[in-house]
Amino acid sequence: MQRSDSLLICIVLLIVACGFSAVTASTSSNVIGGDRGWYAFHCHADGTEISLDNDVKGVITDGELSVPIYTTGTPYKSYTATYDRDGYHQSVTRPLTEVPGKGETVDIYVDINPVPTPQPTRVPKPVGGDQGWYYVYCNVPGATVSFDAEVKGTISGNVLVVPVYTTGTPYSTITVSASDYVTVTEPIEQHPGKGETVDLYITLNRENDIPMTG
Repeated sequence: MQRSDSLLICIVLLIVACGFSAVTASTSSNVIGGDRGWYAFHCHADGTEISLDNDVKGVITDGELSVPIYTTGTPYKSYTATYDRDGYHQSVTRPLTEVPGKGETVDIYVDINPVPTPQPTRVPKPVGGDQGWYYVYCNVPGATVSFDAEVKGTISGNVLVVPVYTTGTPYSTITVSASDYVTVTEPIEQHPGKGETVDLYITLNRENDIPMTG
């Protein structure tokens, strides 16, 4: 084989190898990036925690939080904005009505108005049996308190004491409601043992004080 033929073969092989590498690199770059869009949350209260379907995504910093979303994944159904610091609290949940497409951004404007967290006023502990007690603190006197949809009483002053038998089935949720206020339902994650107490703090906000849009 002549030298010119050998050189020509080498050049052809080099071109084929470069082309294969380019295709491989292109395919890899597509896999790494994925099909993503973004939710851009805008809020005036820095430190507000943003969750999507109870999955914490981060906190508002400098008035904004950008959350990447894979468009090929299962769409999120709702978001929750929670502010809980410096003695102030507010937590609200709203449905997600838009899903960003590939390369798109959906803006969500969160307007929350945190209110002071109720301060506890201790009351004497009841006595008797294999019991524990929930101390439910709320900022709205007269608000109705329910455990697992079972009404337990109303807030008097800023507290309601709910006795529970420690041998019974633990309650899983607490709901507090009052006229002209947004009803709050939260999970009960702690359960009192015999002779023990668990404090639960619920803050209700007036319906007209939460002009959140999404």
